[in-house]
Amino acid sequence: MTAHEIAADVTLAAGTGFAGPMTLSGLTMVTGAALLFGLRGSDTIKIDNKKKATGWGVAFSTLAVAAGGTFADAVKGVAEVPVTFSDAVSSGDPGMGCTAIGVTLCALGPRWKNYWWPALFGIAAGVIYTQAGGIWAVGQTIGLAIAQKIG
Repeated sequence: MTAHEIAADVTLAAGTGFAGPMTLSGLTMVTGAALLFGLRGSDTIKIDNKKKATGWGVAFSTLAVAAGGTFADAVKGVAEVPVTFSDAVSSGDPGMGCTAIGVTLCALGPRWKNYWWPALFGIAAGVIYTQAGGIWAVGQTIGLAIAQKIG
């Protein structure tokens, strides 16, 4: 269990939050559903550009890694593809920081007609940010703190 998982479990178990009791698994499920509905063309949830798709993907995978279990296994599986590719095409180990930059560039760089791709790259990026640490972990720590306050 990571430090994020322990802190989240303790905080979520301590209070009921403003919307009643919530868990990280529940927040992950809700975020994943919002991502899916937004990408499919919801009237309410608008994911109409690559930045939104990437952001929702990062949020979903950040919560999924913190929640652990099946959610974490699924998003880590998505992140394995770019990490393995990055290791294969570079001469040596590029490091998780450069892999995080590369995956983020893949999500935001090209002009995408279909926003499923930036969402998948965002999911992978959220996991890689966790593994890279450093500056990448700052945004994730802030996001988890907000999620803890909600719950």
